[in-house]
Amino acid sequence: MMPNPTLLIGYPMGSPIGLAAALAWAEIPHDIGRVDLLDRPAAFLAINPRGEVPVLIDAEGQVLTETLAIARWIENRDDARRVSFAPGSRDALRMWELASFLNTGFTGAFVPFWAAMEAPHLTTEQREFLRSFGTGLVRKRHEQLEAMLGEGPWLVGERRSLADAILLGVGRWVEFHEVFDVADYPRIAAVRAHIEKDAVAQAAARLESDPADPRVVDLAEALARAR
Repeated sequence: MMPNPTLLIGYPMGSPIGLAAALAWAEIPHDIGRVDLLDRPAAFLAINPRGEVPVLIDAEGQVLTETLAIARWIENRDDARRVSFAPGSRDALRMWELASFLNTGFTGAFVPFWAAMEAPHLTTEQREFLRSFGTGLVRKRHEQLEAMLGEGPWLVGERRSLADAILLGVGRWVEFHEVFDVADYPRIAAVRAHIEKDAVAQAAARLESDPADPRVVDLAEALARAR
C-alpha cells in the first residue's frame, strides 16, 4: 500500500497551514510533518537546502517545494473542484491572480518582521527600524489587496479556493507580529473572519501546536521517504 503524501509545515506561524486546510477541503488523503523553524533538522535541510516550508513528499517520495507549486499539485488532483475551478475559466484565473499576489508581494512584505525577530546580534534600534520599515510595506500590500477584493465572502466570490488557503496561512502574521489592526481593512477582515471560522481551517491551525494530532506523522520517518 502506497503511503499518503506528506505535507511538511513549520512552526511557529508557518504559512503552510493554508495548504493543510486546502488538502483537507479537497479531501485528498495526506499526512502532516511538523518542522521546528527555529531548529531545522539536518535531514530536512538535506531535502530542501533553502530550509523553507512548505515541502510536499508525495506517495512515491518525490519532493516538491514552494507554495504555488504545491497549490497546483492540489488543483491537479481536485477533480471535484472543491478548492479550484475549471482550468482556464475566469474564476480559475482570478484565483491564481490573487494567490500569486498573496504569495509574492503580500508575503514578502513581512520579511523585515521575521528578520527583526530571528536575526542574531541586531541592536534594539536596528530591530525598531526593521519593524517600522516593514509596517509601511505591510500596509501598502493590505491597501492593494483591499482594492482587489469584491463583496463575496471568499476571495473568489461565493466559493472557497486555493487563494483562501494561502491567505489563511499568511494573513494572521499581522497579529503575530503586532503590526496593526486588520479592521483597518474591512474587506480583508471580513474574508479572513469567514475563512478562520471554518472548522477545517481551525483544525489546520491547531496542527502547529498539537503534535499529537492523528494526522501528524514522525518527521524523521517522513524525511526518510524522500528521494
